[in-house]
Amino acid sequence: MNLFISGWAGFKEALGDIPKDWYFITPFIELNEIEILNFLENKSGNTVIGWSTGGHIILKNLSFFSQRFKELIVIAGFIRFTHYVSPRIIRIMIEKMKTEPEKVIKEFLINAGCNPLIVERIDYKKLIHGLEFLLSSEVSDLHSETKNLILLQGLYDKILPIKALEELKKCYPFAKTFLIEGHHWIGFEEILKLKASGIA
Repeated sequence: MNLFISGWAGFKEALGDIPKDWYFITPFIELNEIEILNFLENKSGNTVIGWSTGGHIILKNLSFFSQRFKELIVIAGFIRFTHYVSPRIIRIMIEKMKTEPEKVIKEFLINAGCNPLIVERIDYKKLIHGLEFLLSSEVSDLHSETKNLILLQGLYDKILPIKALEELKKCYPFAKTFLIEGHHWIGFEEILKLKASGIA
């Protein structure tokens, strides 16, 4: 099993190039953090990739994931989202999601370097729960010696500063870290290139 845990509003259609044979979860749209862990309780696999919120969930539960997957890749991960994005901005997004959700999602996806595609019949309340999660969620399992962890961030990330990757490098000195061409979303093709090169 290869698993991809996406980011906030990171619909498969917006990311574009996720292989069909990967199991794909959009946090809060399909499963929240606890439900993801429950789903994986009796499962294992080769690679798990977490992007943004998905990467944060992996880092929060690093021992859990490292016991079940041979390789952990975190793209645009963070210890706490509000270290880099003002809580005020997130609260404004929450309020706007109540009146003009499609506009909020499109603006986010454009800033993230994704296809600003809105998926029909989305429960916007679930995405509001995802934003509320980002206001308070924080990684406490720091300085782990997990050796199967790879950390990536895009050089042109407009959502998170490079400081986010630097903080992760200090917390996880055993991890491989790469700053590569790309935005908040760097593209699955770039990840596969790294894997094919043997670097990741």
